Amino acid sequence: HAKDFFNKALSDGSLNKSRNLRQFTNPSSTKPRVGDILVFDGHSLNPYGHIAIISSVSNETIEIVQQNPGPTAPSREILNRTQSGGQFHLEDGLGWLGKRN
Repeated sequence: HAKDFFNKALSDGSLNKSRNLRQFTNPSSTKPRVGDILVFDGHSLNPYGHIAIISSVSNETIEIVQQNPGPTAPSREILNRTQSGGQFHLEDGLGWLGKRN
């Protein structure tokens, strides 16, 4: 399932060995980047979760591109992003995964 792409047992910034990517919790001390994978948890209408690619990052939003978003959702979507206390928070999603040194 898509939600299983994110390992909830890992701490923020840990290496997700199954994906060979760094994993960042939402909120995280690491800012999301273009090309990162955003993982959504399951819910009552979709228990399997969802993944999307972060295609743009600004000071207040991120843009994601996604396939099969549902019958009423667009393939590109803008999500709010805030920063407070050294933490980056997205309005939705378990967290993101990406390459980091």
